[in-house]
Amino acid sequence: MKKHKLLLSVISFLIGSLLLVACSFKAEILPTFTPIPSLSVPVSITTTETPVLPTLVPPTVTPSLISIREVTAYLLENFMTVTEDEDVRSVAFSPDGAVLAAAGGNADDFNIHLWDAASGQLMDTLSGHTDIIWGLAFSPDGEMLASVSRDRKAIIYDWHNAGIIKTLDFPGEVSGISFSPDGQVLAVGGVDEPQGQVQNAAIWTYSVGSWEPLIKFPEYINVPTMAYSPQGGTLVGGGASRNVKVWRTSDGASVYTLNHAHQVARVAISPDGSTVAAGTCVEIVNYECSNGGIWLWDLLTGKLIGKLNGFPNIVENLAFSADGSILIAGSRDGTLRIYTTSNYESTFETDVSGGISAMALSSDGGMLATGSLSGDVHFWKSVYRP
Repeated sequence: MKKHKLLLSVISFLIGSLLLVACSFKAEILPTFTPIPSLSVPVSITTTETPVLPTLVPPTVTPSLISIREVTAYLLENFMTVTEDEDVRSVAFSPDGAVLAAAGGNADDFNIHLWDAASGQLMDTLSGHTDIIWGLAFSPDGEMLASVSRDRKAIIYDWHNAGIIKTLDFPGEVSGISFSPDGQVLAVGGVDEPQGQVQNAAIWTYSVGSWEPLIKFPEYINVPTMAYSPQGGTLVGGGASRNVKVWRTSDGASVYTLNHAHQVARVAISPDGSTVAAGTCVEIVNYECSNGGIWLWDLLTGKLIGKLNGFPNIVENLAFSADGSILIAGSRDGTLRIYTTSNYESTFETDVSGGISAMALSSDGGMLATGSLSGDVHFWKSVYRP
């Protein structure tokens, strides 16, 4: 009996040891049988760790631009310059500020060049004119670009596709162009049929889309400049006659005439519609302008507010800031000056190489462009300095 008990004890001991070994063995080998991760896991990890190349897209104007206004005018800097193969006589920003159209012309080139305003890269070239291009204007929706030329034509482009939508013919050269604020009317100013010793001029208006003629506003000599009031109820234009006419757009009625001592190169209307600024010459010596200036008018009453003088040559370009706090002026000699509209004191001035024959401010006020007869287009923005 004792032998049997001893035998049973030995067998129990052996079975327990085997179970213990089995348990230990199981605990050690389980990790070997862990399922292999699917292929998607390492692929995902590899993609995350490998830098992803950015998608190649055309550069656009950064939204972080500082609006050019009274408190930032002193920070203005020329941050980029591009060179045209022609004299630059007109520049215009697309409504979103991403594209600058520049044109003018010389004996070799009467094209419009489209520049990326962020990178300075040439995007496209629009052809169609055969003589100097005097003016450019984008439609408010940004779909069309209109131009006027000494070749007696106004051309409306689908600039996105480098196509011509419409060509309008005139009796003489046309030099001023503007879309109404709502984009429904295109106004073109220039030389009309001469009668005897008097050369007539006019602003012709057209319904955008159908291009049917609307109202004709009569003037004299030529109409190199024009501007719509912000609400579109008033149109001012003229210049070569030494006058700037003010018309009511609803029926073409003449409201009053702003008289100047010399020809007016540019007019601009403040964003609140209260003030008209006219760039002109104040004094001429030996047939040359020796003192350029700006005449300020009350648009509601037609009364002269004041005069800003002291430019070495005629003031050919003007622009109010988007908030109306400053007036930017550029003269033919290259003087770029900024006035605060609260008291019309000069707050910034610099000289631009090659002169200023064209100027445009983007609609949001973030960027300024100036063109010269040397072919340079300078891009300006306010830059914080550390």
